[in-house]
Amino acid sequence: MSLITLFTLFTCASAVTRRFAIDVQWGTGAPDGFQRRMMLVNGTSPGPPLVVDQGDNVEFYVRNGLDVEATVHFHGIVQQNTPWSDGVPGLSQRPIAPGSDWLYKWTANEYGAYWYHAHYQAQSSDGFYGPIFIRPRRSEPRPFSGITNDPQTLRAMERAEDNPQFIMVADWQHVTSEELYAIENRTNVDVYCSQSILFNGRGSVPCLTPEEQRAAIPPPFQWLYAPGGPMDDQNLTANGCAPFNGFTNNPGPINPSGLPKEVVGCEATQAELSDFKVDPAEQWANFHLMSSTSILAPVVSLDGHEMWVYAVDGRYIEPYRVQGVQLNSGERYSVMIPLNQAPGTYTFRASHFGFNQILSGYATVTYADGDTGNNNNGGGYNGGGVGKPPSYGKHFSGKGHQPHSYGDQGANTENDSSHPGSRFPCFEHTPSNIAHEARNCIKNGIDSWLPGLGRKGLAKRQSDDESQAYFTYGGFPVSQDVILLNTTNIVPFPNIPPARDVDATHIFYMSRFQAPWLWTVTGRAAYPSHPEEYAEDTPLLYYPNSAEANNRDLVVRTQNNTWIDLVFFVTDIFGPPHPMHKHSNKAYVIGKGVGNWTWDTVAEAAAAQPQYFNFENPPLRDGYATEPSAGQPVWLVIRYHVENPGAFMLHCHIQTHLAGGMAVALLDGVEDFPEIPEEYAVDGNGMGM
Repeated sequence: MSLITLFTLFTCASAVTRRFAIDVQWGTGAPDGFQRRMMLVNGTSPGPPLVVDQGDNVEFYVRNGLDVEATVHFHGIVQQNTPWSDGVPGLSQRPIAPGSDWLYKWTANEYGAYWYHAHYQAQSSDGFYGPIFIRPRRSEPRPFSGITNDPQTLRAMERAEDNPQFIMVADWQHVTSEELYAIENRTNVDVYCSQSILFNGRGSVPCLTPEEQRAAIPPPFQWLYAPGGPMDDQNLTANGCAPFNGFTNNPGPINPSGLPKEVVGCEATQAELSDFKVDPAEQWANFHLMSSTSILAPVVSLDGHEMWVYAVDGRYIEPYRVQGVQLNSGERYSVMIPLNQAPGTYTFRASHFGFNQILSGYATVTYADGDTGNNNNGGGYNGGGVGKPPSYGKHFSGKGHQPHSYGDQGANTENDSSHPGSRFPCFEHTPSNIAHEARNCIKNGIDSWLPGLGRKGLAKRQSDDESQAYFTYGGFPVSQDVILLNTTNIVPFPNIPPARDVDATHIFYMSRFQAPWLWTVTGRAAYPSHPEEYAEDTPLLYYPNSAEANNRDLVVRTQNNTWIDLVFFVTDIFGPPHPMHKHSNKAYVIGKGVGNWTWDTVAEAAAAQPQYFNFENPPLRDGYATEPSAGQPVWLVIRYHVENPGAFMLHCHIQTHLAGGMAVALLDGVEDFPEIPEEYAVDGNGMGM
């Protein structure tokens, strides 16, 4: 009997300690119908779900059956008092050598949806990931009274919360992460697109004609292809990528002709899709939407159904009724969906919204008349089924509606045509106003385009066609009545505001760095990941006084029990969004805006532009996406309390950006680093053997 089998069988009857084991190996798979080499976790991708109770101790055993080094990170898990189990090579451990094993130990202090994934270079892009769910204590206050006060409905929601289904949304490449890194290096091209979008490891490759591609471009991005625009007279690639040119890739020169067909070509497939069974007798279905994307930020929606978002990045929020949620890489949204439609099968859509690519992926939800198979795993897991690819129908339409002006982001204008900024600015194009239109169209992402964003003010949409899709193939609302989650309006439940005064401010100047595919957080250096990770053999948790640990270009050192402001100032004039992820404890998103960051402190900025800040009830989360920049820089500010001494990473979760250096080390409370257990000595593996 193998060691991994013995470890799995050795369980604790008290359920205080939960033991979980994975064996990671290379295999061959075809998640979207195209066969390629990929990483499998216990023979599958995604890997099996880890489900524990709040307060449990977790022992997570990893056998590295790969021919390369690896580590595992537990995304969103605080690692309170266990920084050696955060899973980042060069920070909290040496990597796990091929053929070796490792035991991570941590406590499930918080509740909610999280996930585990590889954290060596960009290996999560190869299928090395899986979901985590921590069941909340019964004593934890629930937010469902913000949806209804009806006792029967509340009981139905509580039952649904106890029986969640996990949906891991991923984009998929037809080359491995190492092959993609080599392609970017060879061509000097930032590859910002994928071949397909998967639900729980299943999807298909859609191929559109050039005419269909143009029709699917969302209105905010149509100016790019208009006369005088940077993509004038250029076509998207066969798989829907924006053209690779000096606008999207700088500094040059670049060699896009060297990109292989596996990266920019398109061969349509009709692979099986994930099908999620729901029981209408239960009245509500509970889904944890988890983004394991490497590049894309799809808008997820379920045809004909509204969603109540009740938790973000694992923590409860004041419930927010929507018809779609945009998932940036690493983010998690927990939603309650009323099962109030006619029996049948409905389409789940994941439609990327961004100027870099036009692409959608699909799954299905089937009303199952009491037989759901208790599949709290969903399509790619036991109990899941398969569905048929939907027809695209008329939803290539790029028709949309009027945006807000930036300063009125999130206002509840409810179809007020007199509202400032409600005139659609993106249909007339002249060379002289391209930059102006760019700022109007993209400066605050999709949020700024959606009127009627009140949490409970959604009017029921009439069924005007058989598919009842709320978003186009390009991720844009089909009408002004459609509501997308505005992340700026997320309010924690319960709400505990951050401190008003801080002890230190760190300003990051984020941009490309010396090449289109290399990136920096600090503006002074790219964080090395190839050929090996930064400080791989001398991890900073163990060597906090080393030269690497005192490199101010790559390391931020903080004091314990202090409040810190981090300012992400994206200096690229035209650049993508950056979904930043901070390891360890969560942070408040207290402000964001457009233009130069010219202040030394947040207090100065808030005094000058108070409309861009929220200190009373800001979102509290572990992922923070900057807006795409279009004609001007953009900035975003987070605030957090240093309360968990350890060496943690802050990085962009787009895997090509991370591999290209977009990271920085946080040595939090460095003067109070904890004593490291003997089994986790720098040459240990957590098992003392």
